[in-house]
Amino acid sequence: MPEVAEVAHVCAQLRRNILGLRIKSVLALNDPLIFPFLKQAIDADKELTQFKNKLIGCKVLNISRHGKYFWMRLSKDKRDKSIVLLMHFGMTGMIKLRDINSHLVFMENGGDKKRLAKLEAAKEDVEDEKIKWPPKFTKFEINFEKNENQVEFAFVDPRRLARIRLLEGSDIQTDLDLLNQPPLDVLGPDYSKPQLLVKQEPEFITGDPDPNNHGRPRLPLEEFKKLILTKKKPIKSLLLDQNHFAGIGNWVADEILFNAKIHPSEILSNKLTTKSDVVIGSLYETIIYVCETAVNVEGNVDEFPKNWLMLHRWGKSRKKSEKAKTNDGYTLDYVTVGGRTSCYSPEIQKLLKREAVNDEEPKVKKRKTKVKKE
Repeated sequence: MPEVAEVAHVCAQLRRNILGLRIKSVLALNDPLIFPFLKQAIDADKELTQFKNKLIGCKVLNISRHGKYFWMRLSKDKRDKSIVLLMHFGMTGMIKLRDINSHLVFMENGGDKKRLAKLEAAKEDVEDEKIKWPPKFTKFEINFEKNENQVEFAFVDPRRLARIRLLEGSDIQTDLDLLNQPPLDVLGPDYSKPQLLVKQEPEFITGDPDPNNHGRPRLPLEEFKKLILTKKKPIKSLLLDQNHFAGIGNWVADEILFNAKIHPSEILSNKLTTKSDVVIGSLYETIIYVCETAVNVEGNVDEFPKNWLMLHRWGKSRKKSEKAKTNDGYTLDYVTVGGRTSCYSPEIQKLLKREAVNDEEPKVKKRKTKVKKE
């Protein structure tokens, strides 16, 4: 599934290539899974035509993101209210721009080291695929005008778990207001973004395409501690909860816990007290570090730190005589937490011992002396 870093890369690609362009034409399949507004439509074809007509002629005003969601803010005229094309990739969605390369490699589909060698041997197939347009599994196409040329956009999704919505009205005219509307209103903070509001750079080249937290900043450390100490669920499951950690998915969560040296099935509130500054503080800083680092390189695995888990965590299903190891030599294993496979290193991610509740010496129970009756 595309996570915070992959979504950031897509937003970066869009900012580099379609920002300020106008929509010339739109093609969209009548698919109520991809386009939820078609589910309740009396005439789905008519509804889809209206959707396309609302987009045609619009100018791309901005590209923004929060967690796994991203959106284009559009308008036909400066005097008109803007509309928002809101998108979520689901498990297998992705955007392709014709003849514009992307460095993304989806590891679930064989992007780790062994499969990279296989991909290298199949370069000719990749080159042939570039010529084919629209790509396989395309659900939604947009052509953008660029001088006398055009930029061609395709939204692909083999499993049809992605979602595309068009939002309108006075209550979505700013991104701060937009985040108060469903489905964004239930999302937690995106920890790749700073606590203070940061404006997007008008001239964007590379890196984080949208560092603005849109009024939903990451928690300060003290509030983060309270959250961790009140949740009675494994830390891996908590990190995957989009209501608290928008954008963190399976690989990002594993990377965080590996770097923080915390076992994925650890229930921290059962082991720690309010004085557990070291463990919780380390987790907090690691969440920020992993999310910011992954976003700043736009999910490019070649630019990830060499001691990260990422490139070594994908071989569970393959038959191996030896277990995988990281660059630093840590042996990797797998455990299922909350129905999700987690990769971790048993050598450095050990279950914690329960802390004492306070600093007092443990009380020793006095044995009762039995008095023999004469």
